[in-house]
Amino acid sequence: MSKRPLVLSRLVLDVLKPHIPDLIDFCKELSTIKGVKKISGVVVEVDVETDTVKITIEGKDVNFEEVEERVKAMGAAIHSIDEVVFEE
Repeated sequence: MSKRPLVLSRLVLDVLKPHIPDLIDFCKELSTIKGVKKISGVVVEVDVETDTVKITIEGKDVNFEEVEERVKAMGAAIHSIDEVVFEE
């Protein structure tokens, strides 16, 4: 009997982003990624040109590489991956 591989279902990221796009538009863009069912964002710190935000993505078989590409496309950078959950 072959066990199915576990898939990414939760991802918590520490992200440094420019003020534009704002947090709503930033999260809306990430919500269009296949497999994403829920996303939340919290501003942790605001500097002159950037925001540090905590992004939580939940879903079924979330594609991390696509998340990373979209974050970069919006001019942001992932500082750290703070939590991951894999499940059946």
